[in-house]
Amino acid sequence: MSIKKLLLASVLAWAAWASFKAHQRDHVTAHANPTEENLRALAATVQASDVVMYSTSECPYCAEAKSWLNQHGFAFTECNMSVNKQCITEFKSYGADGTPFLIVRGHQMKDGFDSDEFIAALSKG
Repeated sequence: MSIKKLLLASVLAWAAWASFKAHQRDHVTAHANPTEENLRALAATVQASDVVMYSTSECPYCAEAKSWLNQHGFAFTECNMSVNKQCITEFKSYGADGTPFLIVRGHQMKDGFDSDEFIAALSKG
């Protein structure tokens, strides 16, 4: 192979790799910092039955999670253990030990509400 062809092949390979890495970076950034438009579009795909939040009336973290979900237009079903004793039974059946505890399309958010984890769970489901 001539030097010119080898150099051209190297430049093309580098350009393809750089393009791939830029695409990968943009994809990660879009998930890490979703725009309000992207969140609203994702929220439009969510039914109340897709997201179940186990909460208590006294839980400030539950209030924060509900506020975030409502702010971005996500439908969800709340099971408030302070109001409905059946919610306690369901909550315990999952082995959960803290609130808010969310089930997002089958994914259990056992460490409280995290918007990145929530978005990822919806994106997989």
